[in-house]
Amino acid sequence: MLKTLTFLMLMLIVFAPVAQAADFDNDLTTYYEKSNFLETPRYDETVAFCKLLEAESPFVKYTSFGITPQGRELPLLIVDKSESFAPPTDDRIVLLVIACIHPGESDGKDAGLVLIRDLIRDDSLTKQFDDVVLLFIPIFNVDGHERFGPYNRINQNGPLEMGFRVTAQGYNLNRDFLKADSPEMRAWLKLFREWLPDFFIDCHVTDGADYQYTITYGLETHENMPEPIRSWTNDRFLPKLNSTMEQSGFPIVPYVVTRDYLHISNGIIGLLWAPRYSTGYGAVQNRPALLVETHMLKDFRTRVEGTRILLHEIITILSDQRAELKDAAMVADARVSEMIPGSYYYTNYKRAKDTTSFIDFLGVDVTTEPSDISGDEWVIWGDTPVTYRVPYLDTYAPVDSALIPYAYIIPVEWTEETDLLKAHGVDIEYLDCAQTLPVDSYRFDDIEWADKPWESRHRLEFSMTDVSTMRELPDNSAVVLMNQRSNQVIVHLLEPKAPDSFIRWGFFNRIYSRKEYFEDYVMEKMARQMIEETPDLRIEFDSLLQADSAFAASPQQRLEFFYERTQYADSTVGVYPVGKLMSPADIKLK
Repeated sequence: MLKTLTFLMLMLIVFAPVAQAADFDNDLTTYYEKSNFLETPRYDETVAFCKLLEAESPFVKYTSFGITPQGRELPLLIVDKSESFAPPTDDRIVLLVIACIHPGESDGKDAGLVLIRDLIRDDSLTKQFDDVVLLFIPIFNVDGHERFGPYNRINQNGPLEMGFRVTAQGYNLNRDFLKADSPEMRAWLKLFREWLPDFFIDCHVTDGADYQYTITYGLETHENMPEPIRSWTNDRFLPKLNSTMEQSGFPIVPYVVTRDYLHISNGIIGLLWAPRYSTGYGAVQNRPALLVETHMLKDFRTRVEGTRILLHEIITILSDQRAELKDAAMVADARVSEMIPGSYYYTNYKRAKDTTSFIDFLGVDVTTEPSDISGDEWVIWGDTPVTYRVPYLDTYAPVDSALIPYAYIIPVEWTEETDLLKAHGVDIEYLDCAQTLPVDSYRFDDIEWADKPWESRHRLEFSMTDVSTMRELPDNSAVVLMNQRSNQVIVHLLEPKAPDSFIRWGFFNRIYSRKEYFEDYVMEKMARQMIEETPDLRIEFDSLLQADSAFAASPQQRLEFFYERTQYADSTVGVYPVGKLMSPADIKLK
């Protein structure tokens, strides 16, 4: 803490003359710049500056895309040289930039405001928007942003005060993209659905190890990103971004997760992101999503400047490569919409233990010493730059798959789940009458909920078996045809084994428990009648007694054995309400 305070005092001395000498038009000098690059503005000051940008240029429009639980507008700046401020009908790129999804990590907000100000005031720079429409969200988590104070980010070197990580309702928005519990995320999904951006960026500040880089990034480069977006990302976009950022003095590296915290030379782990995160959500929407993670130990001014340069370089690259990206997105959407019923889709991947890939990593020296405080090793990062040649562990293989149906069918009563599918841009058809149809589904066993909630829900583990039956489905039941550009979203929500499925997050928790019960004395009598009428049942019962000591020791389980074989047992307990129709059959739609 003393080191941080000393550093901030030096910053006041060093940068004060710079700010005083800057030749800015006062009404378009950002709060961040006026503070000698040490502070970030509050919500009202941010919105006020957005409106100044709107007044400055006919290409800029300030608007909002929703209301927070505490009653504040969710702010949005649109930069559009056509001045239509609506989803373009031509071949321009739509770039969506999110800042302050974690409001303590405000670099993207200040970088974006400075960048937009500079681009609209310089005619040569304004040409950057000939081919790009920019949607800029300066503060996504608005209510969390206003939980403002100096002690919200213990690991972070500035700004002097900042917002808090989660929303007023306790939601972490960057775990909420697919389940969308929060009203803020529901509003964002509506914005995403209406504009369907070609590329989006999510700005953060990282925690973790020390190293030389100001900026690290996450971007899906694996098989979970459909072709040809994946090839464009790996072969065209990333090489150009790495090159231009190196030339700018801000070399970048993939998001840093070390295999061994104390020995970085043992390897950096590449990540494949689940769709609860922005990067993984982009992948299931067939769109590249770049996670920006500036380094928390760098000073605030350096981090904001690095982010500004990165955003500018990306706008330039997207402008230059717009035809390639637009074509890749169009082809990816078409391929995803043509999933073949009866084929398999990979829902989960696991990282391989070994790798043959190595990268040069710009780190710093590190030592450890025993700690009499924690009783563990104390990691002490030094000031000496060290370039390590490290393994990059970035190879993944699929571990789970799901059989693609012709359509999923959701009974009419499960409206919460159907509404969430719609929020993600999924088209829903409806049965025009009650019908009995052949469906495949699953029965769940070995249900275990996490002991503690995570991201507002108790995560669920289970085993499951396939079930095929003729199912009676009510009129107006939802039919989700698998012919959509959003097919990946559909599978990730409706296939139970997917990492962020409805089942994993506990959306269908009501299906696992029986609602009718038997009295023991009734079941004792009935069990004897069943054995007398079906002698083989006694053999099965005795075999289970011999094989399972826990079963043999439980009077309740022993009686349950017989109850489950009566017509009184509810056959729907533990059965997934969502059915899979493998062919059109005789389905009748409205």
